[in-house]
Amino acid sequence: MLRHVLLLRFKDGVAPNEIAALDSAFRALIREIPAVAEGHVGTKLGLPGSSGVPADYAVTLDFRSPDDFTAYIEDPRHQKFVREILSPLREAGWSAQIEL
Repeated sequence: MLRHVLLLRFKDGVAPNEIAALDSAFRALIREIPAVAEGHVGTKLGLPGSSGVPADYAVTLDFRSPDDFTAYIEDPRHQKFVREILSPLREAGWSAQIEL
C-alpha cells in the first residue's frame, strides 16, 4: 500500500463556492476511479501546532500498489479534473508518496 499526499495553496480571490465545487468534484473522482483504495480531502482547519506550510487544502489517497497510483495519474478522468477544475484554482502544490 502507498499513500499519495497532496497539499494545495489556492490563488488569491478563490471564492468559497469554488472550493466547495472542487471538494465535491474531488470526492466524486475518488469514488469513480477504481485504482483509489481510499481517499480523504478537505480544507485546512488552522489548528495550533500547524507546520506553517501555506496550504489551504489537503488530499490523501491510498493505493494498493505503485501500478494503481500510475493508473490513477494517467486516468483521463483525473487528467480532465486537474486541467479543468484544479489548475484554475491552484497557486502552488506539494506532493509526496509514502509506503504504508
